[in-house]
Amino acid sequence: MAIHFAGGTDQMYWTVPTVPQNIGCVAFKMKTTQVTANTAPLSYWNSSSRVGFGFICNNTTPNKILVVGYTTSSTQMINLESTTSINDGNWHSIAFNYNRNPGGACALFIDGVQEAAGNSAGSWVTVGSGYAICIGDNVSTFWASYIGDIAQIGHWTAQLTADEIAAIAKGFAPPRVRPANLIFHAPIIRETGELKAGFAATVTGATVSEHCRIVGPWF
Repeated sequence: MAIHFAGGTDQMYWTVPTVPQNIGCVAFKMKTTQVTANTAPLSYWNSSSRVGFGFICNNTTPNKILVVGYTTSSTQMINLESTTSINDGNWHSIAFNYNRNPGGACALFIDGVQEAAGNSAGSWVTVGSGYAICIGDNVSTFWASYIGDIAQIGHWTAQLTADEIAAIAKGFAPPRVRPANLIFHAPIIRETGELKAGFAATVTGATVSEHCRIVGPWF
C-alpha cells in the first residue's frame, strides 16, 4: 500500500544524520487532486532554515510541481518547474537530478521525461544538522499541508540517466535501478517499510491507500 495524507498534521519523516549528497538523484511517486497554496509533498532540508531542496505544488502556476534548492531559507540556487499538470488524480513519477556545486547541472523529470533543466546559481553545499526527508505536512511550517498519496522514494549518490529515470516511471522499483548508488529507499507499503538506510520513520496520522504498479523488489 501507499501512504495517503489527508492534510492537517498528517506527516511522515526520516531524520537524516548528514546533509544531502553534493550530486545525486531523488525520485518518488505521487498522486493528488489538491489545488492549494504552496504545499511541499516531499522535501530534504533543514527544518529550521529550509536549506536543502523541496518539491512544491506551486500556487503561482497552479497544477504544476516545482523543485527548489536553497542555500538559506530565502536564497534559491535552483528553481525548476514542470510543464505537466500533476494534480489530475493519477500517479506521477517525479525525479530530480541535482548537482549542488556552482554551475552544477540539474534536471526535473516527470513521468520519465525531462521537463526542465538548469545550472545551480552558486554553491548550495551546506554543513550542519537537523535534516529530514519529509512527506505530508512539512517540517517547515511555512508550507501548507499536502493532501494526496506518496510511494516509492529513492535517493541515489549519482545522477541517473534518462533511461534509468524512464525505467522508474515505467514501474521499476528503486532497488532495480543503479542499486550500487541507492542509499535510501522507502517503498512506503507500511509505516516502517524502509528497505535502505535503516532510518526509523516518524509518523503522524496518515493512512494506507492503493499502491501504484511496481516491478519489485520493493521490500
